[in-house]
Amino acid sequence: MTLSKQFESTAQHSSDDWYALVSTPRPGSSSLGQAMKLAAWVAVALIALNLFAPGAPTLLERVFASAILASLALPVWLWMSGADRSIPFMPFLTMVFAYYFALPLFLLRKFAVGMFKPPIPSHYIELALGYSLLGLYCMFAGYYGPARWLFTPILPRFNMQWRDLRVVKLVALTLGFGGLFISSSHVLSFLPLTLEQIGVFAADLSMVGICILVALQLTGRLDWITAAFLWGFLIPVRIGVGLETGSAASGLIVGVAVAMTFASVRRSIPWKMMALGTIAFFILRPAEIPYRAATWGGRYSDAGVIEKARMFGDIVYRLTVGGAVRPEALIEMASLRLAQFTLFAEVIADTPAIVPFWAGGSYYPILFKPIPRVILPDKPEEVTGQTFGHRYGVISVENIGTSINLPQIVELYANFGLTGVIVGMFLFGLIYRILIEMYVHPGMGLGALVGGVYVLSRMLDVGSAASMSLGLIPWSIIFIAILHLVMEAAEISAMAPQRQKLVRHA
Repeated sequence: MTLSKQFESTAQHSSDDWYALVSTPRPGSSSLGQAMKLAAWVAVALIALNLFAPGAPTLLERVFASAILASLALPVWLWMSGADRSIPFMPFLTMVFAYYFALPLFLLRKFAVGMFKPPIPSHYIELALGYSLLGLYCMFAGYYGPARWLFTPILPRFNMQWRDLRVVKLVALTLGFGGLFISSSHVLSFLPLTLEQIGVFAADLSMVGICILVALQLTGRLDWITAAFLWGFLIPVRIGVGLETGSAASGLIVGVAVAMTFASVRRSIPWKMMALGTIAFFILRPAEIPYRAATWGGRYSDAGVIEKARMFGDIVYRLTVGGAVRPEALIEMASLRLAQFTLFAEVIADTPAIVPFWAGGSYYPILFKPIPRVILPDKPEEVTGQTFGHRYGVISVENIGTSINLPQIVELYANFGLTGVIVGMFLFGLIYRILIEMYVHPGMGLGALVGGVYVLSRMLDVGSAASMSLGLIPWSIIFIAILHLVMEAAEISAMAPQRQKLVRHA
């Protein structure tokens, strides 16, 4: 049975066909054979990584890192089997967490916070990995635990039914084009600081439009010309525009949102797509260094989008096909920038022996995130990365241009110690579940699916401070709500001529 026919048949048995697609497991996905296959793949991957590890980690380091990587199988299995009837947010989040706090252990030769920094003693690395594993399962407890049912009855449920497919496609294409124009032009540079956040969400219009079109295409509701345009132009150009900013994450987040939409509708995680994304990351991360040097204040800082894209492509070519850097060096450079367990170990070593606990001080910016700068022009700037880097000596005192990412679990420890890790990670898991419950439910509609993917994809950035992700929740919800109103207005406007014809015939 094709997916489009399955889509039509499920609609006959459910008041919301989109919820039926998202929540219904694929036949055979919970079988013993599938479980054994998943376990086998995890075992093979762990054996290969342990055999490859060039840095000679200790036995305890290997055990903790392997356990974090193996933990990915738990949310994947719960989602595949239908025990977790929602979009596959937790499998994606666990994968990101494992990339930050486990995978680099098997790829790095030296465990340090920087290329020219001294190695961190194994004792603190072991503690960082052990606390990371503990925090991960505390997050699982908050996400899958019974506490979420206490909040479900009082949660608002977003019903975003978009029924006129012709209007939906037209609006999605408009969003895609509009967002690309805003992202690729210098429109945002002319906005005053008070409207900066509006500009950021305006640039995200393309991501929302792309996710809508992907969902329609996967259910057989998109013509082949538009589908070819989507995959051949909109998606690659939007990813390229994100990479043009000098941040691999800005481009890859689009691919992650597309992958999450794909997995939600098809009820199957696109492992090949994720593998290609991982390979791309290990190429793009090292390419960021020379690209940023040239475009962030360098001689290409005033270059156009096309010229910057050409230069970035040239850097990637030289790093790969051109052989300017050996493959093992590329892996080392990317892993060094990816690794967050080393930063965690540094914080554990210095807190509170040298640096006192922050006692909640780093969460202060969250209080001001919901307040627009138009209303509060003197709203404090988000400088957590600078404060953290100077506080722990990761960057020099005179360096005021470099910002160091403060991972959420590291931030919890820096504020409240191990107790903060346990309680905070549990609360994070609970918040994630509450957000999903607001969007994924019977009667949700296509709009809620796209909205849930957009809002939750912003929560995947566990490598940044909590204020950077959690602070975006209120405005992300409002952003999607406004787009829903626009879509409803467009559908009503499209129905007006038909109503007029019916009145004339009557």
